[in-house]
Amino acid sequence: PHMTRFVWMGSFVLALFLGLVALGCSGGGQQNAEMDDQDAMGMEDGDLPEPPAPAARSGSGSGTSQGTATRQVPEDRKKSVTPAPPSTVTLTVPEGTNLSIAIDGEVTSATAAVGDPVGATLRQPVVVGSRVVFPADSRLRGRVTDVKPASKGFKDTGGAVAVSFDRITSPSGNSATIVAGFTKVATGSGGKKAAIIGGSAAGGALLGKVLGKDTKGSAVVGGAIGTAVAGGTKGKEAILEPGEQIDIGLEQAVRVTLAR
Repeated sequence: PHMTRFVWMGSFVLALFLGLVALGCSGGGQQNAEMDDQDAMGMEDGDLPEPPAPAARSGSGSGTSQGTATRQVPEDRKKSVTPAPPSTVTLTVPEGTNLSIAIDGEVTSATAAVGDPVGATLRQPVVVGSRVVFPADSRLRGRVTDVKPASKGFKDTGGAVAVSFDRITSPSGNSATIVAGFTKVATGSGGKKAAIIGGSAAGGALLGKVLGKDTKGSAVVGGAIGTAVAGGTKGKEAILEPGEQIDIGLEQAVRVTLAR
């Protein structure tokens, strides 16, 4: 009787367990089926399931108040600053540099007066190294520094006129102060020809002595000026023709600043 009761109770427990298992599987399958039906309906309506939001990384974030870490901004490092190259360069035109010029208009010892303006145009460029400091067609500004008409010449000499230039300006407007000049004397007798004597200081300072003094028929000067005017024929005037080409030398070095 005891064995029979034990077997019966075991059978009852087993049957109860199997019944519960079967019930759970049936309920779970039905629930999964309902969820599948809902997913299918959602996809048919064009609504795709949203992907799960990515988990926030540790130490990254926008610095908001939602518990994310604030990104640390590194300190600004000192950067080495390379100075910009200079925008200009200064060149030196040496003393003695030749300036080939053409006179603008006529200047004659018969009518010229000290202080009269004299203009000229540079015929050839002035070059220093590989740079053109003053191109052709640059303008020279000058003036008459001394003049003696033939009627007031020394004995039988002709007229003479001295010109000095003090500024040169390029077509672009670049300008510099210069010291340069010359003296022109008229044609003389005895085969003496008209001459150009270089030098603004010599021309302006000595011209009066050459044509204004008489010491027993001799000029109180030596060198080229005295030779050029000695023995001249009275009545001949010194004339600078328009466009006349003359070469003069810089009497002082000139510093010029140009764009690099």
